[in-house]
Amino acid sequence: MASDKRMTAVPDVPTAAEAGLKNYESAAWLALLAPANTDRAVVDKLYKAMVEAVNDPKVRALFVEQGAEPLVMDPQGLKNFMTSETTKWIGVIKKIGIEPM
Repeated sequence: MASDKRMTAVPDVPTAAEAGLKNYESAAWLALLAPANTDRAVVDKLYKAMVEAVNDPKVRALFVEQGAEPLVMDPQGLKNFMTSETTKWIGVIKKIGIEPM
């Protein structure tokens, strides 16, 4: 498991770190996005609806059934996460010499 935590769907599968591969983490993720100039009230309404949906046991179960771990980040936390992921993967891409498409 390349994520930093064991997955609910397969709790007996160790993470890469637990298996001895330190400093290796990679996970697929998805996010609900809106245009940069979206009114803050709209962003807040979308965020509140997303929190409610992800906290619904039926919705959570559907995510887990698909092998996903639902996690909610507030808008600033998501922005920080996306910036961090971009920085990490740009470094990897440059280091191994992948050319832009």
